[in-house]
Amino acid sequence: MARNTAGQTTTYNPSQGTPAWANGKDVFDATAITAADYVEVTTGFKPKYVSWTDATNRITVEWYEGMADDTCIKTIANGTRSLETANQGITPTSNGFRVSQNATLIAVVASATCYWRASA
Repeated sequence: MARNTAGQTTTYNPSQGTPAWANGKDVFDATAITAADYVEVTTGFKPKYVSWTDATNRITVEWYEGMADDTCIKTIANGTRSLETANQGITPTSNGFRVSQNATLIAVVASATCYWRASA
């Protein structure tokens, strides 16, 4: 696992008090994104649900507690939903989560604005 090395600006909004949810925004510059990398997000807790939306390309990937690591449910702009098991996805960590930059998954791409939310 590698951290994202591409240029990005991150905004993080933790919940007040005991963290039960967090949301944020990542803006990626035009730097090439390496398909073997992941974007790593720190929430302060291990999430039971994660949603990552690429607003630029209108793609959302979601992970629910009980799903395998590095998988997700993907929704594309026309509303088609699929279970992604071969193209990687989202993995919870003890202090947040990571999202694959796999080129086929298309959840993290250069020059995109992404919004995320996680809940415990």
